[in-house]
Amino acid sequence: MAPNPPTAAPTAGQGTSRKVRSGSGRRAQDRVPGRPVVSVVIPTFNEASNLPVLVRRLENVLNKIPYELIVVDDNSPDETWKVGQELAEENRHIKVIRRMDTRGLSSAVMAGFAIGQGETLAVLDADLQHDERILPELINLVSQGDADMAVGSREVDGGSYGNFAPHRRFISWGGAQLARTMLGVSVADPMSGFFVLSRERYESVVASVNPRGFKILLEFLANGPKPQVAEVGYTFRDRIHGTTKLTSSVAASYLLALMELSFGRFVTATFSAYALVGILGLMIRLSIEAAGTAIGVSAAAIIALEVSIISNYGFNNVFTFAPYRHRGPSVISGLIKFHLVAGYGLIVANGVQSYLAQRTPDTLLWDLLSLIGGVLIATVGNYLLNCSITWKVLRS
Repeated sequence: MAPNPPTAAPTAGQGTSRKVRSGSGRRAQDRVPGRPVVSVVIPTFNEASNLPVLVRRLENVLNKIPYELIVVDDNSPDETWKVGQELAEENRHIKVIRRMDTRGLSSAVMAGFAIGQGETLAVLDADLQHDERILPELINLVSQGDADMAVGSREVDGGSYGNFAPHRRFISWGGAQLARTMLGVSVADPMSGFFVLSRERYESVVASVNPRGFKILLEFLANGPKPQVAEVGYTFRDRIHGTTKLTSSVAASYLLALMELSFGRFVTATFSAYALVGILGLMIRLSIEAAGTAIGVSAAAIIALEVSIISNYGFNNVFTFAPYRHRGPSVISGLIKFHLVAGYGLIVANGVQSYLAQRTPDTLLWDLLSLIGGVLIATVGNYLLNCSITWKVLRS
């Protein structure tokens, strides 16, 4: 029988745990012979310089806990996968997955979890910014049945953002507030990418998890019955090698994930985002048209329409369809296709509005309902056309 992991007392750099009492706990499970206590998944992309350092650190902190390390690399140009394979030759506890045709942190984590054999499943980044010294405490909280999930937190006692730039800290704070408001989670640091969960929790919600974007923790917090969660404070470190993965596309994917988790039962997050952009475009169009008319611009309506189409394309490109974002020369062809779809939408909207207006009472209310009906039908049609033609989402 594999030995029980020791109860880890906080050491230098470690904080104290804060339990969030939501949902029922779980009993400490019996050990399965030959099964590691923890499977640690390390998603990587261009982390060749950091991975050997992280592996050595993990070997030290997990030396009394049966473990396996699963490196999931998205075919990094710097050959991180090759570095992982070399490390695996020296350490039989290391497994390496090299993904040739798929990218994305969340899907990488899920690929690692899928082959993990541990009683608990852990994830931390390879950039050395997560403090691996608290990992034994996180593991113990879950493996001993004190929590379904344990999160490395920058927001509880003993936690800190370190030298986080003010704008990045604001983004992280804003994302956490959105998660708590939209999903009703009470975790102090729902933006964390450093956590451990029980195998029971994983198996109970895995079928509902959407492995998109960067914040896989949200999926395990929001799906299924509310878990019992513990948080352990740590100080976020500075990156030494490589560059940050936080980009506008990552932020957009995070917002879409929140929308999917909040409203996905009614309508997809992508369509919700598309509709919101459409409303914004309509406001831009009406504002410009009103201002142009007020100062006597004869082509105010045409100018307003063109500006709204261009702005809609831009917002949809960087937000709604961020994973399929056009870059470089493809922006021109994408904008042309978007114009064609917008023209089709105008024809449909006007046609539906005219059809309904002719068959309903001639009152202000029915005229408004006819307008809304035309806009709704045109929006759905435009969305499907843009998915299949402009961004080719339906062909991916």
